[in-house]
Parts: sequence; structure tokens; C-alpha cells
Amino acid sequence: MLRYRPGMARRRPSRLHRWSIPVAAGASAAVLAGCFTTAADFRKDAETFIEQDDDLRVALFPATNDSFTTATCAEPENQDEGTTFACTATDTTGATWEFEIVITGSSEYEVNVARRPVES
Repeated sequence: MLRYRPGMARRRPSRLHRWSIPVAAGASAAVLAGCFTTAADFRKDAETFIEQDDDLRVALFPATNDSFTTATCAEPENQDEGTTFACTATDTTGATWEFEIVITGSSEYEVNVARRPVES
């Protein structure tokens, strides 16, 4: 398992980013921390993270310059630890990705790739 910890020069320096990438499974996960006061904050922040985070882009598209053009997340039912919500994102090739977000604390969540696009 590869663990990634980026430097402090980040788009959001107040966040803790930690990547776990099981090579055999090909899955990706990120643990994120921020300041969230509503369930909608989790949704909005996850959408922004998927669309804009360079570390996610590099982890999921290591050999290309692809990225995500849009991300849409369902609003979680609540902010309780263990609550999950789904996100979908479209990459620059037009492929659709599915993510599962797990709330891991009062201001933290984990981003997991639930389904990668089927390669043709």
C-alpha cells in the first residue's frame, strides 16, 4: 500500500490529505479534513475536491493529462461519522466515474473510487 502526504503548499493548506492506493485493487482513497457546519458543506467540498485536486488527478491519471470536468454529489443524510454519500464525475474523455464518500469525523471525509469507467 502506498501512502501519500503532500507538502504544505496546497490549494487548501488547512486540510490534511492522505492517500492510500492499494496497487493490486487499483482503488484510491483520500482522507480530508476541513471545517463543515452542514451536510451541504460536505457535498460542496467533495465536489470541489474531485474537480480541482491535483493529487487526485495525478493518482487517477498518472500517465495522461486527463482530469475531471464536473462532479456532482448527493447531499449526505446527516453529518454523523460513518455516513456515506455518492458522487459521480466526468473526466476529460467523457467517461463517468463513481465515488463513495465516507464521513470519518465532524469535519473529515474519505474519498473512495467506487467504480472506474469501463475501458473499451
